[in-house]
Amino acid sequence: MNIGPLKSLAAGFSGATVLIWTCNAITLANVETRWLAASILTIALISFSSIISLRLKKKRNITANAEPSEKWRKLIFALQGAVLACWIFDLTTTFYAINITHVATEVNPLGWPLAILGALAFYGPTLALSYVLLFRIKERFALYAAIPVTAVALLMGVMNLHAGTMNFEVFAGTASLATELGYGFLTLTAIAGYASIRIFYKRNS
Repeated sequence: MNIGPLKSLAAGFSGATVLIWTCNAITLANVETRWLAASILTIALISFSSIISLRLKKKRNITANAEPSEKWRKLIFALQGAVLACWIFDLTTTFYAINITHVATEVNPLGWPLAILGALAFYGPTLALSYVLLFRIKERFALYAAIPVTAVALLMGVMNLHAGTMNFEVFAGTASLATELGYGFLTLTAIAGYASIRIFYKRNS
């Protein structure tokens, strides 16, 4: 089984997720939620370090250079992973704004949570079509055909990112926790992150 496309998708998803939550942490860098910002940055740093380590190890293990067209196929499919990260960000923040705080409503005519099915009806076929064009059909025209498909998916992802950002403002306005408990959570996050990195390097050394 060829897991190359899955790795590209995961790389795009992970990279976009780290970037999104790093930006979110910056918006939380005030006195009341500084502990939360530091926790998010710690998790993002752990994820980013793991991604970089995997990429460096992969490069050391590669003995032959891939064809330029193959690199482009992986890059385009990685953008689909970034789109999924934007969608997941929108889902998580929407769940918090609607189900946890009860201060927001779903603008989609399908309502919440049926709006998820509407998004799946778009992202599912788009992802499948991109996979077929990029990795099943090896012709050059298929590579070119995947570009507009990915561009439309990116546009939808940007819309999800915008909606998620609006929902995150609700989270930023309602996040409250005692300072001592917050920094305790940060300490546990740092310890868990350090332990995960140690386990990661032992398994991949």
